[in-house]
Amino acid sequence: MDTDKLITSRFDTVIYDLDGTLIDSAKDMEVAVSRVLTDHGLPPVTDDDVRIFMGQGSKVTMGKAFAKYGRPLNDAALSAVTREFVRYYEADPVSHTTAFAGVAEVVARFARLGLKQGVCTNKFEKPSRMILEHLELMPPISDVAGADSFPVRKPDPRHILMLLERMGCDPRRAVMIGDSIHDAEAARGANIPAVLVSWGYTTRPASELGADAVIDRFDALPAALGELAGVAAASR
Repeated sequence: MDTDKLITSRFDTVIYDLDGTLIDSAKDMEVAVSRVLTDHGLPPVTDDDVRIFMGQGSKVTMGKAFAKYGRPLNDAALSAVTREFVRYYEADPVSHTTAFAGVAEVVARFARLGLKQGVCTNKFEKPSRMILEHLELMPPISDVAGADSFPVRKPDPRHILMLLERMGCDPRRAVMIGDSIHDAEAARGANIPAVLVSWGYTTRPASELGADAVIDRFDALPAALGELAGVAAASR
């Protein structure tokens, strides 16, 4: 059985993380974070800082940015600077953001196979949609669950499960593609396979996070899904 047939025999839905998985957004994040820090009399951060700070949503990112300069914030102050960040970021989330090599081609291939595709991210939904539309990834990606879409967010597995329900998809035929422990844990809790990319925004190597597969290039994703499908078929 060829790779495409193996994939569709096992999966009908692919859910992606966004930052560090589909897109390199660190520079635009760095610009917005640094503008807030500058407004509060602090130095800017680098995009390398932001790659480490990202993954758990804007509030955590901002908390880490202020903590870098010895300015821990209480919850009210953190909420306020997060709102400032969101205003800056939503005003221009795309100037420096690009899709990783191979993403557009793989997403298009999966669309031709009839797979449903969605994004589950701890970034807010509005800028996520803006970026995906700007990069012409939406469509074929049909839905986005952001940090503000549901009452929960990754690593809570309900973030994925509620998106799948909204998309009308069966979790038993879904797979999660991500870059961090939050993606791996959310997928594990949702009882769906997880494939992690090796280039993402994480302080721990993807190979240490307990994923079902790790890929070093995005165009290796179809083969990885084909292998998972083949293993599942052999075990039945």
